[in-house]
Amino acid sequence: MPHVTNKRKYKYEEGKIYHGFQCERVEHISEFEVTSYTFRYERTGTELWHIDRNDSNNVFSINFRTTPFDSTGLPHILEHLSLCGSQKYPVRDPFFKMLNRSVATFMNAMTGPDYTIYPFSTMNEIDFRNLQRIYLDAVFRPNLAYLDFLQEGWRLENKDIFDQHSKLIIKGVVYNEMKGAFSENAQIFSQSLLNNIFPDHTYGYVSGGNPLEIPKLSHKDLVEFHKKYYHPSNARIYSYGLHDPNKTLALLDKEYLSDQIWVDNSYSLIRNQERWTQPRFVHISSRLDNMGATIDRQNQIAIAMLMCDATNIQESFELHVLSEILIRGPNSPFYKNLIEPNFSGGYNQTTGYSSDTKDTTFVIGLQDLRVEDFKKCIEIFDKTIINSMNGGFDSQHVESVLHNLELSLKHQSPQFGNTLLFNSTVLWNHDGDVVSNLRVSDMVSRLRRSISENKNYFQEKINKYFANNNHRLTLTMSPDETYEDKFKQAELELVEQKVKLLDESDKKKIYESGLILDSYQKAKSNTDLLPCLTMNDVRDPPKWPKYYIQNVQNVRTQICKVPTNEITYFKCMFNITGLSHEEIQLMPLLCNVITTMGTTNYNYREFDKRILLKTGGIDFKLHLIEDVKDSKSYSVSVMMNTHALNNNVPDMFGLCQELFKNVKFDDSERLKMLIENYISYISVGVASSGHLYAMLGATSQVCDAAVNIT
Repeated sequence: MPHVTNKRKYKYEEGKIYHGFQCERVEHISEFEVTSYTFRYERTGTELWHIDRNDSNNVFSINFRTTPFDSTGLPHILEHLSLCGSQKYPVRDPFFKMLNRSVATFMNAMTGPDYTIYPFSTMNEIDFRNLQRIYLDAVFRPNLAYLDFLQEGWRLENKDIFDQHSKLIIKGVVYNEMKGAFSENAQIFSQSLLNNIFPDHTYGYVSGGNPLEIPKLSHKDLVEFHKKYYHPSNARIYSYGLHDPNKTLALLDKEYLSDQIWVDNSYSLIRNQERWTQPRFVHISSRLDNMGATIDRQNQIAIAMLMCDATNIQESFELHVLSEILIRGPNSPFYKNLIEPNFSGGYNQTTGYSSDTKDTTFVIGLQDLRVEDFKKCIEIFDKTIINSMNGGFDSQHVESVLHNLELSLKHQSPQFGNTLLFNSTVLWNHDGDVVSNLRVSDMVSRLRRSISENKNYFQEKINKYFANNNHRLTLTMSPDETYEDKFKQAELELVEQKVKLLDESDKKKIYESGLILDSYQKAKSNTDLLPCLTMNDVRDPPKWPKYYIQNVQNVRTQICKVPTNEITYFKCMFNITGLSHEEIQLMPLLCNVITTMGTTNYNYREFDKRILLKTGGIDFKLHLIEDVKDSKSYSVSVMMNTHALNNNVPDMFGLCQELFKNVKFDDSERLKMLIENYISYISVGVASSGHLYAMLGATSQVCDAAVNIT
């Protein structure tokens, strides 16, 4: 795409070569105060995108486009194996072992439906270089040992590893992880939605792995997949912050890229889904959730539509805005027509506009409704689309959505570099223009201009993408009391099929492999091979902004003056330690509904509109602070957060005052609906968050603060 480089002084020049990397594009993006440098390694075509910004929290990531064509979980298992030791650092699980050798602010690896990324961030320059070497060696030169494959992927093993005659079962870290994922109804539903609306390419498979398909994967398949998909020509490298990218370019050139050659990576490209000529309907089963609603209401429905190509950034942006107008808050048409009638547990987690795939999607999903209400939901959906197309939208509602979006651009968190990476990964993965995508102000201006020139602009979008879109999937899901039994039976049959193919010699090898793996797991790693920060390396701590204390209306107030991109942030703590245990347990519910009930002067629709027009939202959360000297002592408070543009600060405080003084709870029907949706929301994630509840339960035995959470 053509672009103009102005006279600003840049660190690198377009067209010049730096350690084998040609600088292809340099641009300054003023709204984020960043300078973007795009480099490409001449020998392999590897792209490196560096974002130069005055931010000490430096970020680095190696991204790969990984497109599986089966559901064995190959990319997911490879991600795990890459972190089990490499040529330079032959230490099992180096990431975990670096926790006490590093001051990283973030360290992870993630597998998506068509990508795998390895990101980390740290505020320490030496730590950055240490982690960078570990990450690069992990992805480009992993050991991929067979024993690690048995542990991380799958294996047949004796139930009692010390008893050769005990029955054989399937084990494996990813295998068990995906069994857990497929026992969570929300995961089952969202995965099925992805597979069914994109049936013709890589999205038609489970990149994380279907437990019943994972045992079809061989170690050889994994090694070959790494050789092909982790080639530097299929890699994208991201760096962000204050560090010197020249050192990164030199390291890549010397250690990992100079001995490689270019390969055509078109094998990993994702094509657009062929559009349907007729809508489709799919029904699936799920497990009965003992923690959920009554069995007659444990049903879900989603109506999903394919939108535009994700690389069409202006169109995708405008569809995102349109989606927010359609579903966001009590002034949106879908909220009015689908949520307020209170025949469901509210939106499910698939709801919204998604640009996480090559073709973007729009989904409306409801959870905890009766089967007989499926038809009702579809009829309301169609009616809402027609009415929105014919009648348009309230101008203040549209403006509130646009204001909230523009404010979110100015709001920049301490993890800005990571957020930028995650928000750009999918677009970059499809060779989209990630630099132009940062110019959100330009996209907003173009949208505002289109709306002003054509009063039916959004209605025409609705006509094109909603009213006359045959690529529409209606997915429904209902509980089956025999679901888990059927899975266990399928798993048992899978094991039996594999065991039938074994002779006594094979069984003996499995038994011996189990013992070898057990010894391997218990063996102490030589962590001295890993780099470690010294006290001298962390002698200079990060510089925290200065603040001062002032009494404002007899309230002790901490004021911190720092550059905030013309935004004022306000946090307020309300001490509720004097409340009873029962009252404190109701506080999360109060925090959830307090801003959505309306006040004496504004009904809930008007109040929501004013909040979005003047602030970035008003949020309440329960806040517990332990006494570091006494585990039995703690204070409980409610933390309120809000922020606004500097010129809207008086309105922000006015809205807070209106809420504190005049909030109303007399609309019992609305309160009932909000409570039922809240219960539905928190019950959906109980199974997938079981470990968190277990941790809190264990903590409550030694820390009284945890008792108020569990």
